[in-house]
Amino acid sequence: MANKKIKKEEKSSEDIQEEENNDISITSEESSLLEFTKRPVPTQSQVEEFEDYIEEEVKDEEINESLNEIYHDENGDTVDVKKLDIKKRRGFFFWFFSLIFFVAILAGIGYGGYYYLFIRTGPSSDSIDFYLEGKNQVSTGEEFFYTVYYKNLSNVMLRDVRIEVKYPENFVFLDSSPEANEKDSVWTYKIIQPGQSGKIQIKGKMIAGVGETGVLLANISYTPENFSSEFREETTITTEVNDIGINFDFDYLRSALVDEENEILINFLGKEENFVNNFRIVIEPQENIEFLDFAPKEGDESIADYEMVRPGVWQVNEVPSEEKILPIKFKFTEKVEDKQEIVLSFEQMDSQNEYHKFLEEKIEYEVMKSDLNLTLIINGARNDQGVDSGEILNYSIVYNNKGETAMKDVVIMAVLKSDFLDWASLKDENNGRERGNTISWSKEETSELEIIDINEEGTIDFSINLMNIGEVDITKKYQVESYAQYSVGETNKEINNDNKSNTIVNKINSDLSLKEQVRYFSIDNIPVGTGPHPPKVGETTTYKVYWDLTNNLHELNDLKVMATLPDYVTWDNKSRSSVGLLEYNSSTRQVVWDIGRLPITVYKSSAEFNISITPTEEDRNKIMVLLSGTKISAIDEDTKDKIDQTGKAKTTKLEDDEIAEGDGRVE
Repeated sequence: MANKKIKKEEKSSEDIQEEENNDISITSEESSLLEFTKRPVPTQSQVEEFEDYIEEEVKDEEINESLNEIYHDENGDTVDVKKLDIKKRRGFFFWFFSLIFFVAILAGIGYGGYYYLFIRTGPSSDSIDFYLEGKNQVSTGEEFFYTVYYKNLSNVMLRDVRIEVKYPENFVFLDSSPEANEKDSVWTYKIIQPGQSGKIQIKGKMIAGVGETGVLLANISYTPENFSSEFREETTITTEVNDIGINFDFDYLRSALVDEENEILINFLGKEENFVNNFRIVIEPQENIEFLDFAPKEGDESIADYEMVRPGVWQVNEVPSEEKILPIKFKFTEKVEDKQEIVLSFEQMDSQNEYHKFLEEKIEYEVMKSDLNLTLIINGARNDQGVDSGEILNYSIVYNNKGETAMKDVVIMAVLKSDFLDWASLKDENNGRERGNTISWSKEETSELEIIDINEEGTIDFSINLMNIGEVDITKKYQVESYAQYSVGETNKEINNDNKSNTIVNKINSDLSLKEQVRYFSIDNIPVGTGPHPPKVGETTTYKVYWDLTNNLHELNDLKVMATLPDYVTWDNKSRSSVGLLEYNSSTRQVVWDIGRLPITVYKSSAEFNISITPTEEDRNKIMVLLSGTKISAIDEDTKDKIDQTGKAKTTKLEDDEIAEGDGRVE
């Protein structure tokens, strides 16, 4: 304890001896043990008393800790011993809910094991590998395959497996491997073993128009072993038709006179890759349309192999690689309304004798009922066509009295709407009166209009030039809209479909232009040719050809620039082009710059190549032709018209090189 003292005892002889021993010391000042030896060593009795003291202290500390636990809480705060907190005994509900909780834990553990052993390896998204393969783009009538793949990825057998395919409407089923169990679209399997795989190949074709798509859907249903529930999965694939394999062109007049024969000329030919060998054309019957049979002239090879099955239905038996014509003749028996639409449907039959449509053409007619039949013709055509800037437009107005009586004092007027007509270039032998955008003729200008007898026919001819386009103005319409009208006895009769001719719209083709130069010196006075110029007999001279294209009105397709080299001109195999591909064909001796599509965003494009000549004695004192006339061809995307241009011949005179000296004669 704290106040405890150690008592003194009598010294024995042994103690005296110990004290004497303790008096022994080391007197050396250099020793490090000096301080230690000065202190007395405790006796045995002192050690025992110290140990007893330590034991008493430990007991006191244990007692204090026990008291602290009683009088202090878990946070170390003093507990009020005057208050007694009685803890309630756990009752029935505690043990009841504890039991439920314990059972739920056991059930979760059991389900987890069950899921891992059975469900996870059974009907999950990873249990079945099921998918489709096939073409994403095809041509009309092209045969191809869809393949259905399946594989059991689980560890259990799959029973009562059923694979069903739903075909798009424009798909024609041809065959399958293996054969279907039901309706060419269902395959059943009693069991698919774990790890077992297979496939189903379906052969067919699509008959549809360009841009149309078909979605094939396949689904699989199955029941895993030890399960009573059925599981399903499905997959799809989309296929688009990108070509019909046939080129069609339709030639017709947009206006039709009641009771007059009209025709639609269908020009067609098969492309290199064509899978449609025959088809039919159907026009839905209308009460005021009468279809007429057509008998081609004997030996006329331009007419297609076809037959009219019944009025409004024509069967084409063959699609040739050469262009053929199918004429559809009809007439309007009465006028129902000013404008009437005729719809042509092109269809092909499948093996089940069902027809599928792959093309539709809609033609709108202006139906007229008139005593005087007016027909407008421009450059030999009665329908819309493209024209080039600067081109001469040759007009003909054909009139014919189809009434029951003679017509007197007839006035015929031509209406020409365009910002690009050069009225100063108008040529008219009948001297019609020009006013604004019209030209009119009466009996004063041409005596034939004073009286037009029944069935009498006449023609009024005139011509006018188109101006060059110049800088493009997006606010203007780059076209010429033309029609003719008539009146009897008065010149200001209101225009309507009964006194009006067919309307022709001539869209102006794009302003495609080629600047071609053959040079010895560049425009910067740098030599781009080699050898002597003017050329000399026996010596080789090289020149550089520059082609520069400009175009900014319409997009162009199938654009090509071609030049044929004379036999004595050599291709030097040095070329470049900013767009497209520039190549030389040694067998045809043609230089071809194949550009293809040229959008209006590409205003300028260029190409260049080298050629050379080595004159012989026969060429002395002659100007040699280097290029005989370069040709350009393209299809205008807007007008659908073909643009053809031919340049002037290029010679050793170097018409485009103002720096080169001499007249180009071989020395």
